[in-house]
Amino acid sequence: MIIVNKDDISSAVKQAKAMIKPSLLALENSLRFTAKQSRLFIRTNSGGVRFTTMIPCKCDKGKIDFIISVRLISSTLPFFTSESVEFIPDSRKKVVLLKSTELQVELKTIPLEVWASCKPRANWNIDVPIKADTLAYLVERTAYASDTKDSSDNRAMLNFSITSEGILNVTGLDLYRFAICTSKDKMDDFTKMSFTIPVKTLQAILPYLKDEEIVHLKKYTNEYAITSKRVAIYGHTPAADYYNIASYLTKYPSNSIRVDRKIFLRCCEVAAITNRTKISINIGENLMEISASGNGGKVENRMKIDGVVKSKFCVNPLFIMDILKKCPDQEIQMFYSKDGTRPLFFRGNDHIDMVLPIRC
Repeated sequence: MIIVNKDDISSAVKQAKAMIKPSLLALENSLRFTAKQSRLFIRTNSGGVRFTTMIPCKCDKGKIDFIISVRLISSTLPFFTSESVEFIPDSRKKVVLLKSTELQVELKTIPLEVWASCKPRANWNIDVPIKADTLAYLVERTAYASDTKDSSDNRAMLNFSITSEGILNVTGLDLYRFAICTSKDKMDDFTKMSFTIPVKTLQAILPYLKDEEIVHLKKYTNEYAITSKRVAIYGHTPAADYYNIASYLTKYPSNSIRVDRKIFLRCCEVAAITNRTKISINIGENLMEISASGNGGKVENRMKIDGVVKSKFCVNPLFIMDILKKCPDQEIQMFYSKDGTRPLFFRGNDHIDMVLPIRC
C-alpha cells in the first residue's frame, strides 16, 4: 500500500502528462509508479523523452511498482477530495485500487514488461551543474529563434555548449535567424560539450524547476539528461553540426550603429500594422527610416542614429520585434552591410541575435 498527499500526486501526474506525446503504444501513453520507502517516483517514456518526478509517500513494503494509463489516472484523481489517497496494487487481478475515506476506484494496470528496455542511464561522462534560474533565463531568451511556423521537429531545438573557457552558451537556430545567449557564471569544473534538446521539452519542464536551486546537465555519447533533486528528463540528442555556427560569429558586417531598443521596437510595431511580412529599413548618416506599405496604406518612422555608412534592406518585422522584445538592454548594437544583403546582427551584453534580410 502507498499513501500520498492528494495535491502532491495530482501535481506530479499533471507534470508527467505534459511530457507525453499522443501515441498508439501503451508504453508511451502510460505512467510508471515506483515506491521506495518514503519516495514515490512517477515516470514517462514518450516520444524518445523520459521524464521522472518524485513526491514523498508512505510505503508499507520495500518496493511497489506498477504502470497505469495516463488517461485513466488523470481523469480519476479530480474526484478525490480528501487530503490523502491510498494506492493498493493487486498483481493477481492486474489492477490498482485508489482509495480514500469517501471513494475507491479500481484501475487496470499495464504489464511491467513493456518498460523492461527503458531503464535510464546511471552513469554519465559529463555532468555540469547550473543554477535553475540561469537555465530558465537562457532558454527563455533563445527559444523564440527556434519557434517559427516553418520549424519542424528536428529544427525546433536548442543547443547547449560549453566552450574551452568554461562558458555555457545556449543557441536557438532556424531557417531565418539564430540567437545565442551566454551564461554570466563561469564554470570552475567543466568539460567541453555540446548537445541539443527539443524546445517544447524544455518549455514543458522549466516551470517545475523554479523551486530548485541547482540543475545538472548530463551527457553520454548521444544521450542527454536534465536532473534536479525532484525532477529528471532523459532523451537522445541529434547531431550538433547543424548548430556549428562559429564561422558566422567571426564574419560580422563591418558597419554598425547603436539604437535605442524601445524606440526601434515601437517603429517596427507601427510599420508592421501596414505590412506584417515585410518592412524596409533605410540607414542614413543621422537618421534611420523604418517604413512599410500595403493594403492598409503607408507608414514612415524616423529615429536619430550616429550612422556613417548608408544602407537599405528589408526584413520580416515579426523576427526583428522578437529580438527587440527579448533583449534586456536599453541600447543594442546592430551590424549591417552596405549592400543590405548580408545578415543583420544584434549584439548586447550577453547575447547575439541574427536575422536574414529578405528581397525588397
